[in-house]
Amino acid sequence: MSQGYCITQSQIPLRIAIVDVSTTYIHEETLAGVADKLAKKIELDGKFIHPIMMDEKSSVVLDGMHRVEAIRQLGYPRIPACLVDYADPRIRLESWYRTVEGSCDYVEMQEMIEDLGYRVKKDSLNDARQLVTERKVYAAIFTRTDYCTIHGPDKNIRDTYYSIKEIEDKILGKGSSITYLTEEGAREAVFSNKSSAGIMTPTVTKAEVVNTALSGKVFPPKATRHVIPARPMFVNIPNEWLTTRFNLAEANHLLVNRLRSRGVRRLPPGQVLDRLYEEELYVFG
Repeated sequence: MSQGYCITQSQIPLRIAIVDVSTTYIHEETLAGVADKLAKKIELDGKFIHPIMMDEKSSVVLDGMHRVEAIRQLGYPRIPACLVDYADPRIRLESWYRTVEGSCDYVEMQEMIEDLGYRVKKDSLNDARQLVTERKVYAAIFTRTDYCTIHGPDKNIRDTYYSIKEIEDKILGKGSSITYLTEEGAREAVFSNKSSAGIMTPTVTKAEVVNTALSGKVFPPKATRHVIPARPMFVNIPNEWLTTRFNLAEANHLLVNRLRSRGVRRLPPGQVLDRLYEEELYVFG
């Protein structure tokens, strides 16, 4: 029987376990400042609060890249994880749209993109969305009234996202800021004039996530948006259990007894804790 604490009444089966961090694979770059801050918090708290989300078959991390990096910085050989079946169609993979706030307007954005060597072409909304969806263009910029697609040499999806990052860095260098939102959120921000423009981005496939991670490569930050229908929260595993003081079986035995004794409460989607959660939550103790 697999080690760990199982939640079977959720929308998808969840198994919480302590795993060797050396066997995990991240698929996106981490930001040093974010990982450093998390490492300090984990050390100060004396416990690991929320498990990472990981594909049980491939050990690819779906959510929690910075927590993995923080644990590695601290030198702990293990990490609490929630293991799921990534092949389950209820786990969806979408993209993060970008919105631009600041002095950089639509025309300036086009000029900056062309300065980087990409071609910009005016398109209709429907054409822009279709071309991005079919990956026939890198991305598309949109305002309330205008749409243009960004073209360049054929690239794989990972390299396409590094081109998008290059464009983002150029925009940031001009003093504007970028926010990452869902497609619906980005459209609402642009059409309500909260943002000057939005950037449509293509969607990565699950196979591309797994193959990239297992090859030792990563996407830039915010290349993927995993929508997992359920997640556990507040497992609060003592850092001591992540050391080699206990073998892996002993550590997982301690975890199971701890979680059983605390009980779990289901919360429906739409809860606001440290942020808004779209999935159902299983909150311990």
